[in-house]
Amino acid sequence: MDANYIMNKRIFLLLAASLLIAGKTVAQTSESFVKAVIGNWQGKGTLFNQEASFHMKWENALSSKFVKLTFKNSFKDKSGVDREMNAHAYYRLMQNTGYWFDSRGIMLPLTLEISENSMTVLWGDASSERGKTIYSIDNLNHISVQDFVLKGGSYALFGEATYKRSEK
Repeated sequence: MDANYIMNKRIFLLLAASLLIAGKTVAQTSESFVKAVIGNWQGKGTLFNQEASFHMKWENALSSKFVKLTFKNSFKDKSGVDREMNAHAYYRLMQNTGYWFDSRGIMLPLTLEISENSMTVLWGDASSERGKTIYSIDNLNHISVQDFVLKGGSYALFGEATYKRSEK
């Protein structure tokens, strides 16, 4: 065997081992985040500069192939009219993708960036509204969420809330 063959084989084995370790780290990070958020959460905050209430329920779904978020927000708009939006999102954490469906009749593709204590969700595409949502786990009983819409090439904050773990 020549020296180049042995060197190439070693490089290949090191790369393969690195990819396996990286894949395992992503899985562990996703699992840590999911374990921390599974359950019911009640939130208070603002939406379009108005006081708002929020509810999130995170659960494993469809034989644990997805994580499902059931979401609701309620607020009074500037004219005093009660507004409510309901949504479901299905996340495939290992692929860092998902879809959002809401009561406005909108379906948005999702791209995920996950760490142990946070998840940034980039939502929308060229044919829809675009933005991002950042979920930050402050501790096992609190989650902070910030919502941004993409306007003119930059993100504008339109909602934020702090959630506490709840029974339902």
